[in-house]
Amino acid sequence: MTVTTPCTISSWTSGNAFASVTAGGFPVQLAFIFLLISCCCTMFPSPLYAGETLFNSGAAIKEELGRLGSEGKLFLKAPVDPYLVQTGAAAGLFTVAYIFDKQLSSNGTHHGVLRGITDVGNDASNPFLHLGIAAAVYTAGAASGNDGVMGLGEEMGEALVLADSATFVLKGAIGRGRPYQTESKSSFRPFQYRGGYDSLPSMHTASSFALAHVAASHSESFSAKLACYAAAGIAGFSRVYQGKHWASDVLVGAAIGELAGDAVTRYRALQPGKVSVAPMTIDGNPALALIGKF
Repeated sequence: MTVTTPCTISSWTSGNAFASVTAGGFPVQLAFIFLLISCCCTMFPSPLYAGETLFNSGAAIKEELGRLGSEGKLFLKAPVDPYLVQTGAAAGLFTVAYIFDKQLSSNGTHHGVLRGITDVGNDASNPFLHLGIAAAVYTAGAASGNDGVMGLGEEMGEALVLADSATFVLKGAIGRGRPYQTESKSSFRPFQYRGGYDSLPSMHTASSFALAHVAASHSESFSAKLACYAAAGIAGFSRVYQGKHWASDVLVGAAIGELAGDAVTRYRALQPGKVSVAPMTIDGNPALALIGKF
C-alpha cells in the first residue's frame, strides 16, 4: 500500500568509490575478472553465505529474475512512456548522423596518442568485461555482507543484461554492414546473421552507457558523474575512430544503454521502502510529505 506521511525532512549524501580497469586483450580481461572475484572471496570468506544471495538461494535467484522482468517492461516502453520527447530528439540526431555517416567514418589506420587512447577505449568497453565487473562488485558485497555494494552489483548486471540483449537482437534483425565490411553506409542484410553485418547498434557503446548510468546514479558528485559518462563517450568514439562502427550506430547504442540503466534505477526507486518528497497542505498551510510504499 502507499503511505503519505507529513514530517520534518533531513537530507544526507553518500559517496561511492569505484575504479575503472582496462586490459590489453580479452584473455587478460578474463584473467582479471577471475582474479578480482577470487580476491573478494579470499578476503571475506566467512560472511559470504551468511545471508541469501544469488550464490546460495533459489529464492534470491527467483526474485532477481522477477525484478529483471519488471525492469524489462519499463525498458521496452520507456521510448514512449515517459521519454517520448527525448526519443524524438534522439531520432533526429540519428537521422543527422546517418546522413553524415560516410564523412564521419574512419578506416581505423590512425597512429599516435589518439590511437592508443582508442585502443584502451575499445578494450575497456568490452561487454564481457563489464559483466565481469558487475559480478565482481556483487561478489564483493556478498563476501563482505555489504548490502549496498551487493545492490550496486545487481543493478550493474541488470542494466547490462537489458542493454546487451536488446543490441544483440537488433544487430541480427537490422543487419547493417560495418564500415570495414562495406563502403556503403546503407548496406543492410536483415535477418541473415552474416559476419560483418551486425553494426547497428553498437553493443560496446550500449554496455558502456548502461554501466555509466548506474554508476553515476550512486554518486552525489558531479565530477564523478561526468567521469562516468566521459568514459562511456570515449568508448563510443573509439568504436567510430577505429572503424568498427558508423557514428549513427554509436548514437543508438548510447540511447539503448541509457534507457537500460534508467529502467533499472527507476524501477528500484518505485519499490516498497522507497520514499519521495511531495508538496502538500495541512489546514491550508504549505508542508512537505514523504510518499512511499510499505
